Amino acid sequence: MRILFSKPVLLLFFLFIFPLSVQPKEEKNTAPNFVAKNLDGKKVELKELLGNGPVLVSFWSTSCKPCIKELNELQKVYKKYKEKGFEILAINEDGPRSISKVRPMVEGLKWEFPVLWDQSKDVFRKYHVLGIPHTVLIDKSGEIRYTHTTYRPGDEEVIKKKIEELLDEQKEASQEKEGEKSEK
Repeated sequence: MRILFSKPVLLLFFLFIFPLSVQPKEEKNTAPNFVAKNLDGKKVELKELLGNGPVLVSFWSTSCKPCIKELNELQKVYKKYKEKGFEILAINEDGPRSISKVRPMVEGLKWEFPVLWDQSKDVFRKYHVLGIPHTVLIDKSGEIRYTHTTYRPGDEEVIKKKIEELLDEQKEASQEKEGEKSEK
């Protein structure tokens, strides 16, 4: 037993074995694809929207007052950035008893972004949502760049800044590609 815990053996363990087990993985946090129906019954697929620009997915329900406040603020953000390729998908989590309230609420609040149904909670589970409102910002390549649960006034400013950063990255990448094409 004494040999197993000698200083040279411990030193070897920490130098060779321990560092290998704690090296960070360089995996991207890819957003799971999903297909859900909008209020008109048409299928919407996440991966079809991603190439255009950032997509914000917001999980909400009609009984969640912070959800409504957040989506009202996000409507303003949507109007500002939608022409640049930004999209919002508001995924409703209402159950059978309150589902009839969704369309009138969306129309009354004049939300212009797509509202999708998730009655089976499949998308909810794919994104490991623990509470609502839950917001996920995905870049155009499908990588999750920001997540947030709950809503406090001012959170939309953080989201707006993140969207601007993603749009700037997109613009820079586009300019680099144009520069490479003109050099050839």
